[in-house]
Amino acid sequence: MFDINTQTNSFMTISVTHECNKKCPFCVDEYRGEQGYISLDNIRKAINFAKSEQIADILFMGGEPTLHPEIIEIAKTVKEEGFKTILTTNYSKPDIVKALDEHIDCFNVSFYNQKVLPNPKDFKADLTLNVLLFQGGIDSKKKLDNFIKKYGHKYHLKFATLIACNEWSAQRQHLAFLDTLDAKKVILFNELEGLVYKNALIKRYDKVLNYNAEQSYKCLTDGRILRTWKKDNSESIILNQLTNIKNTELEKLKKIDFSKLPKKPIELNGYKISVKKIAERTK
Repeated sequence: MFDINTQTNSFMTISVTHECNKKCPFCVDEYRGEQGYISLDNIRKAINFAKSEQIADILFMGGEPTLHPEIIEIAKTVKEEGFKTILTTNYSKPDIVKALDEHIDCFNVSFYNQKVLPNPKDFKADLTLNVLLFQGGIDSKKKLDNFIKKYGHKYHLKFATLIACNEWSAQRQHLAFLDTLDAKKVILFNELEGLVYKNALIKRYDKVLNYNAEQSYKCLTDGRILRTWKKDNSESIILNQLTNIKNTELEKLKKIDFSKLPKKPIELNGYKISVKKIAERTK
């Protein structure tokens, strides 16, 4: 079950694959369909990093994580190291989800009007339904109340408005009825407005309160650990990578007199980055 007091420095998300067996128009994974899987070696590196950062929770995401051929071994490896484990799934592979029950503490089941959902009585793990609110779907108080009445007694419920990651989502994101609910307002991750309504949580991606909020760590399928999902060789990548540089290397950077260097971008770890921004990040 999601804790509204969770902070971004307490968990890390591992992207195990971008492969998926659905084509949802609101998908936020810009690399969806890209073939390949994270390796067990990179999982072990992620474990070591998480320990060094005193991270408590590890969340497995995709794509669809259950399509990874070694997902059970991955979950087992992480769980044995003492982490709380969470896995988001569309529940298209129920046999694999059931096999993962030994190693996963919480399943976040994305709701798509599936005819078959996991029965909480058959699982040791917590089961949370992740449900999107958008125009044309659950877009009124009546529909929301009916959904909570139907499923709230069996599952933990976590709702969210759409992330405006494309035109389709942007056009369907706004839901005026949410502002009229008799709900408790909370701040999630020092970034978003949240609502606690009838024991369910609503994450409002249409109500970003802090655009400069620190992001959680992400382990990408290639093993890089950043605070962004972006894979390109952009400035943001190396700025985030500066948090992962070994202490000895960071100390060397701190000794550099950046004022004496040329103002044109320099190359660091294979990325071109402005001297000014390196100086700011390594103060």
